Amino acid sequence: MKKLIFIGLLFISAYAQSPFCEGFKAGYVAGYCYGEYSCLEPLPPLCPLPKLGEYSFQHGYNRGFLLGLSKKRR
Repeated sequence: MKKLIFIGLLFISAYAQSPFCEGFKAGYVAGYCYGEYSCLEPLPPLCPLPKLGEYSFQHGYNRGFLLGLSKKRR
């Protein structure tokens, strides 16, 4: 049982460092601060699961940018 938990934690930590998640974090901050001269950077939310075909930094960035932009407009 401990081995299964360890493998699960290892998978989650590897997923959290994926290029998609790094792009998502960068895109969220860029979208939230879009068009402002000085902006206090927010803490990005947890990285969502990538959709089918989303794997790269750019895919994560695009998705994070749109989410950050929509959160700022509220």
